[in-house]
Amino acid sequence: MFHREVLYPKLEQILVFVAALDVMLTHLILCLGGVEANPVAMRIFEHGGTLGISLYKFALLALVVFLVESIGARRVNTGRMLVKAAIGINMLPIVVALMILPSLVAAYWIA
Repeated sequence: MFHREVLYPKLEQILVFVAALDVMLTHLILCLGGVEANPVAMRIFEHGGTLGISLYKFALLALVVFLVESIGARRVNTGRMLVKAAIGINMLPIVVALMILPSLVAAYWIA
């Protein structure tokens, strides 16, 4: 039943890498006194800590990969577009994190 290859292995590897980078940068920013911009994720972090927010973000990733694979099984090009869109969407918080990280690091070292 679940013995087929994934449809977009390279793109999904990139998606997992980008999602992991998002989790790592989120953790670093929270440790340096920053805040999570997503109110749902922030609430989960308040109650579950780093483990909670990591599980939340990777559960979302698993859902996206499941949807991409399900849709891609019927429409290959649509699935490819979706996984590329997911990579782009996951890049947004990384770009923002990399923009605010220098000021947080500077404030950490000055304090």
